[in-house]
Amino acid sequence: MAEVVRITPRAYCKIILHAAKYPHCAINGVLLSDNKRDKKGKLTIVDSVPMFHICLHLVPMAEVALTMVDAMAQSQGLVIAGYYMANEALDDMSVDKPATRIADKIAEASPNACLLVVDNRRLSLTMEDPALRVMHSIDGKWKEMEINDFVVEPDSTEAAATLLHRHADKHLIDFDNHFDDIRHDWRNLHLNQDIEILTTPEALVK
Repeated sequence: MAEVVRITPRAYCKIILHAAKYPHCAINGVLLSDNKRDKKGKLTIVDSVPMFHICLHLVPMAEVALTMVDAMAQSQGLVIAGYYMANEALDDMSVDKPATRIADKIAEASPNACLLVVDNRRLSLTMEDPALRVMHSIDGKWKEMEINDFVVEPDSTEAAATLLHRHADKHLIDFDNHFDDIRHDWRNLHLNQDIEILTTPEALVK
């Protein structure tokens, strides 16, 4: 169990863009960490990979996608360290059994894994507050973390708001998109670059 979870702008923005692109659908994805914990046991989520908005729990597709993500993560010295999801209904913050099964599998390999649930009620063009609830596994059950036990890096919400104003969500690619047309790159390298530019010190001063 991680004592503190830190979520970087890259990870946060892509989660929000995924939810914004498909407001009429449930969505899911996985979280990547550098697997380096500081002396206080902090787990840093450095990236997120959008998975599905149609075939959320179709096992063969999920297995193929996770294999591809794991290979990419290993090549970058990262590990799959969590799962994120958003429900279709605005007020629904529940976590269904298929989601917990996937999160449990991730936690078996990465004991500090976390589960993020998008709070659809907080999604807006201004993104003033982080629209996430963070959970961790305690005695085999996923429990919501106290608000002081996780942090979304300060420039994350501003970057997400800017990207939403630019309609960047339209350009986000998940595995449903990729499996429809393999020319669509699920790594979202273009968005990674945009987020990096938006969160440089020079951009934040403007």
